Amino acid sequence: MTSTQTPIVRMQKLHKHFGSLHVLKDIDLEIVPGEVVVVIGASGSGKSTLIRCINGLEEFQSGSLDVDGNTLLPNGKSSQALQTIRTEVGMVFQQF
Repeated sequence: MTSTQTPIVRMQKLHKHFGSLHVLKDIDLEIVPGEVVVVIGASGSGKSTLIRCINGLEEFQSGSLDVDGNTLLPNGKSSQALQTIRTEVGMVFQQF
């Protein structure tokens, strides 16, 4: 991150599993307000899962995730933060 702005999204050491399939491994990411980010990768590489974790649609197993001052905890233990994020963050799907 080259900006001195406080990140609006901060992800540290995030891990996500679907059963025995480890789809997100040790992900670190910081996004500052106004920054444009493109997530590129092969089909099945975890792009949508990463975005779904950020907007609270998908639980993660370990690591930390902060979205605009709202901390999401592993395994869905973030009810108040999750409610706040869901009222402030939207997602447009590819087929929209």
